[in-house]
Amino acid sequence: MGTAPKDINMRLPDQILHTCCFISHKTPEVKFGGTAFVASVRGQHGNAFLYLVTAKHVAEAVEHGPFVVGLNEKKGGRAHLEVDEAKWYYHPDEPNAVDAAVMPFSPDRYESLDVEWVHEEMFATPDVMQSAGIGIGDEIAVVGLFTRFWGKNQYIPIARIGNLAMLPKEKIPATSFDPMEAYLAEGRSIGGLSGSPVFVRQTVNITVTNESGKLVPFAGTGQIYFLGLMHGHWRVEKAALQRDGIEASEAVNMGVSIVVPAHKIKEILYQAELADMRNKVDAEISSGKSPVWDTELQKRPVFTKDDFETALKRVSRKVENQK
Repeated sequence: MGTAPKDINMRLPDQILHTCCFISHKTPEVKFGGTAFVASVRGQHGNAFLYLVTAKHVAEAVEHGPFVVGLNEKKGGRAHLEVDEAKWYYHPDEPNAVDAAVMPFSPDRYESLDVEWVHEEMFATPDVMQSAGIGIGDEIAVVGLFTRFWGKNQYIPIARIGNLAMLPKEKIPATSFDPMEAYLAEGRSIGGLSGSPVFVRQTVNITVTNESGKLVPFAGTGQIYFLGLMHGHWRVEKAALQRDGIEASEAVNMGVSIVVPAHKIKEILYQAELADMRNKVDAEISSGKSPVWDTELQKRPVFTKDDFETALKRVSRKVENQK
């Protein structure tokens, strides 16, 4: 038997761990308090428009003063991108019900940064979830900041693993926000994970032949999709706990997290002002007036959902060879 293909075992691919970065106020001693990630929207010429994405409540905490984005360098070590002024974009129709924010992201030194972006094609919109069979019980992974330790020489994200627990057909109550459209996940959120990308693994059902020659169903993990953004944990007021006769220690173990769906983030990215900005740049590229760095960025090897389709095919062949 040959060597098992990279990243097909029951673990997260390395690229997933490279999607997030950390956010902090610009202070003499940087202390990160939230997570962000980079998402891309495809242009008309194979170019990529990049955006920094985080929770709205994280963006609002830093938008009135300089802030720092912490990432790793490809050559090793850490990098701080200092942002003095930034315009965050919120949901165009439900700004108080969608805990997500985006801002254009185009640092001059992008090529030196060890960060992967989340392609728009990976977004698990409702149509994609239905066609891919994604639903209750599928495994999720939240990748973000662990405030107790984020690394000394390089930034190290933490991955919290859980399961998709509820797909409410109604809006849910949320502290400091209007009732929001959201998913619920089994798996505790901790301070620092706000704004983290949340990924979901598709469950794949195939038929294999067992040792008796009988066809039997076999379920395994398949492609990874971008489910949404971590809002935080479901908060329960102390008075409500006492009223229901629940001890605070028990409440910690309830472990229900709230996820802003990917399609709500897509609605922010496709609001009129941002779409007009992209169309203007695409028009400049068509006329030859725009620099080509956008197109050059798209040529580098990046993490796409096709990587997981390839890995899945390798697993299938391995299963067939072992019949």
